[in-house]
Amino acid sequence: MRKRVVRITAFFTAVMLGLAGCGSKKKNNKQTEQKTEITTGNGDTTESDAEVKAVDRETVFQVSLLQGLTFGDYHGSISADELKKRGDIGIGTFDGLNGEMITLDGTIYRAAADGSVEVVPDDETIPFSNVTFFDTDETAELSGIDSITALQDKLNEKVDTLGKNRFYFIRIDGTFSEMNVRSEYAQKEPYKPLAEVLETDQTFFDYENIEGTVVGLYCPPYMSDLNATGWHLHFVSADRQKGGHILGLKIDKAELSIDITDGFEMALPEDDMFADFDLTIDQSEDIEKVEKSTADDTSEDTTIAEDATEKVPEGTTVSEDGVTLSGDSSDFVLLSEAVPDAILEIRYYSTYNFVGDRIDGYEEPVALLTKEAAAALKEVSDDLKEKGYRLKIFDAYRPQMAVTNFVEWAEDNDDTRMKEYFYPELDKSVLFDQGYIALHSGHSRGSTVDLTLFDMRTEKEVDMGGTFDYFGELSHPDYTDITEEQYANRMILREAMIAHGFRPLDEEWWHFTLDEEPYPDTYFTFPVSSESVE
Repeated sequence: MRKRVVRITAFFTAVMLGLAGCGSKKKNNKQTEQKTEITTGNGDTTESDAEVKAVDRETVFQVSLLQGLTFGDYHGSISADELKKRGDIGIGTFDGLNGEMITLDGTIYRAAADGSVEVVPDDETIPFSNVTFFDTDETAELSGIDSITALQDKLNEKVDTLGKNRFYFIRIDGTFSEMNVRSEYAQKEPYKPLAEVLETDQTFFDYENIEGTVVGLYCPPYMSDLNATGWHLHFVSADRQKGGHILGLKIDKAELSIDITDGFEMALPEDDMFADFDLTIDQSEDIEKVEKSTADDTSEDTTIAEDATEKVPEGTTVSEDGVTLSGDSSDFVLLSEAVPDAILEIRYYSTYNFVGDRIDGYEEPVALLTKEAAAALKEVSDDLKEKGYRLKIFDAYRPQMAVTNFVEWAEDNDDTRMKEYFYPELDKSVLFDQGYIALHSGHSRGSTVDLTLFDMRTEKEVDMGGTFDYFGELSHPDYTDITEEQYANRMILREAMIAHGFRPLDEEWWHFTLDEEPYPDTYFTFPVSSESVE
């Protein structure tokens, strides 16, 4: 990917010296040697060993505009290897919006949507980032910080003293009694705007008594057309196993280091998507949503949930359409462990489903449920085993990203690969109107299961007179244009599930939800994998 470099370092340095005044701290013009990038006639860059140039350590290097990212341009335009030549500390994201970036001590880390942290390869590409070479200009001890707002207030005191029109990179090393972070799942083209992605495809993680480092950037108010102004903070743990974009924190004791940086340089992408954006559109509201939300912002919603009978998972947020989302998997279990007699045939991990592809979020052919739903299903399993049956599971917990995958598929009326198997009597365009596809699914609340019976005597799946996920009246539990035996088989499953606290769905003989589900109003976002519940 080619890039244009906008060099305005000298301008910002001059402006900063004028604005800072005689009382401001004057810094040495520190530089570091780097190999020179030579731009060829076709726009490609090569590296010359013969020529070196001094890279200004007092420059914030930015890849693209944040506004390009909020519009949905997640195409990487610079490699990790190139970025490390521009700075050893920073924040950003990766091609396809694949996680949150933390650059620290010259290493670039990805905090992924599954909660893991990894060192990215040098050929990983980056659509948006800010980096610099960190030189400590100010230090301070921090303790007793009880919220991210309190931290920002403390940092802003420094900004008011040193000059609000300068750039500041910080690192905070210490122990955090609470750390609330988020990340997001990698996106597929065509890309959605960032605010829409964060409604459904972000995950949340809450940690206690964790050691690590906060990496942060302050952009002055006049940068509003190029980046988010104020503070933007990311975190990585001391063991480099946890991290993400910070939503909330509490600091026991930590050391703050500040690097005052007066230069600015930006590399613009040259992909067609960026070239076609109208960047004069005001995106301040979207930027506020995606960059400035904090754990403090969600406290009111959490209080409402606590007043109700629903259990309250950690790290909840509320989407624009009023749905509570959470990435907390701590109350979920593997069905293979909770209901060991169950047989798993996880259709959405395979390509044999109504979409025809493996569905987003199904990372392993496993089934997850809330502890309460799994315990009730174990009773069903034990009951039916005495009658010669085992349960066969098609689906259980379904992450919100999978539901979004269904919605995107349904919007493409040309993709009818699986029509003859799953909806032969319906035009695909009516699937929304008739309720077969929706923006949210009860499966995402974690206490719904799709299943059938397996006859241990015949060693075959029981004949229910219709197949799983068939869109039509044939799937209604009370459909009578089937044999008496097929109808009776449906009733065996239905009565056993009802007897142990599950309620059926009128349109699908295989679909049951725990009556007293612990999270009736929370939709979860973590992927289907064994690691999610370890």
